Amino acid sequence: MPVPGPRGGTRRLLLGVVLLLAAGCATYTARMAEPGELYYEADYVEAGEKLDGLVEDASNEDIELLRLERGKVRLAAGEFDSAIIDLREAERRFDEIEGTVSMGEALTTALVSEGSKEYQPDPHEKILVNTYLMLAYYLDGDLEGARVERNRTIGRLKVWADPGVPGERRPLDVPLARYLAALMYENEGLADDARIEYDAVRSLHPEAAPDTPNTYLTEIAVLAELGRSPVKVSREIRGYFAKHHGGFAGFFTLPGDGGDVIFPLPAGGIFDSSELGTVFTFAFPQQVPQPRLAARCCAVIDGVEAGPAVTLDDIEGASMEAFRRELPTILLKSAMRTYLQVIAQNKLHGDAGTIAGIVAKVFSAVERADTRSWQTLPAEVAVFRMEIAPGPHEVLVRYYDESGRRVASSPPTIVEVPEGRKAIAWFPGPR
Repeated sequence: MPVPGPRGGTRRLLLGVVLLLAAGCATYTARMAEPGELYYEADYVEAGEKLDGLVEDASNEDIELLRLERGKVRLAAGEFDSAIIDLREAERRFDEIEGTVSMGEALTTALVSEGSKEYQPDPHEKILVNTYLMLAYYLDGDLEGARVERNRTIGRLKVWADPGVPGERRPLDVPLARYLAALMYENEGLADDARIEYDAVRSLHPEAAPDTPNTYLTEIAVLAELGRSPVKVSREIRGYFAKHHGGFAGFFTLPGDGGDVIFPLPAGGIFDSSELGTVFTFAFPQQVPQPRLAARCCAVIDGVEAGPAVTLDDIEGASMEAFRRELPTILLKSAMRTYLQVIAQNKLHGDAGTIAGIVAKVFSAVERADTRSWQTLPAEVAVFRMEIAPGPHEVLVRYYDESGRRVASSPPTIVEVPEGRKAIAWFPGPR
């Protein structure tokens, strides 16, 4: 279709579009770099101020995810009421938009960048929103609020832990949520309910679960976070669509050791036969594990190193596994968008077509992938538990690298342990 207007005006307009596309905007991972560093260095005040600015300037597409980040920072800073407000508001919006986009709709809107849509969290992130809300209520002393959130969290887990309809979803569990719920059940004298949750924890991390619930012992449970969850970065790869075994398939070359992969496509009606086999470059969000400062940690109670914490929840592993399952869909949607842009480019002719070709190349090589994810989540949560005398106790966590060298210590905190109850001490850790 001819582009209206004088030739010079058309050229200037299209070149302006090219410049805007080339300038782009920083990826979510890049924007979170500074507040993320501050958070993992335990500078929660400065991290919170940086996030205040990001939330204030946020688009509708990113604001709820940024509220998650700020809620986690506020939780670490002990600002429990503010943390609850942020986490609750994000959860409310995520519930509103849950499941509103089907796979078919996603393909028909392939020209729309994923980053321009409202953020929808992964299932494990959604359950962790409820988990941290439960923790925030509990640490704030609002036991009724914590119970309500505990029940909502267990309800979500019942949905996701069930395999459900074959092919629709994979079973998912969050041991941190289970453990917090079990501790609360014990404090309420509900040993059978606690046993169910501990059994679920034991199936994934046997060392983390107690042998049997005991509703009478006076105990402290130290929950320590280690490392940073994987982040998404924008990677450029090559691909093309072609006929394959009587149908159609996408052929993609993954970076690193990924090699060449082939993904069958559900239908071929959207393909232009004259464009099949055209190689193009496109960006996709590659999930990357982050290096860890600490390999293990120990709980220190009243000045004495009481013992090592053991793995309770491998959030990094769950996140990477979910990403591997979603990779075919992620690649397909990213490649389809570029493919349709290439077709549109090749339908244009003349001078405008020449400039449009530049636009398509910018889309193909410069458009950044959607790198959004909850980046203040830890890679791992560890737990240490022991029987203790009732009363106040000073608790902190020491972190060690793989060689056994101490690399960090948390600030100490005073934890009041009621007689016959379980107290929780939670520590956000270093990278």
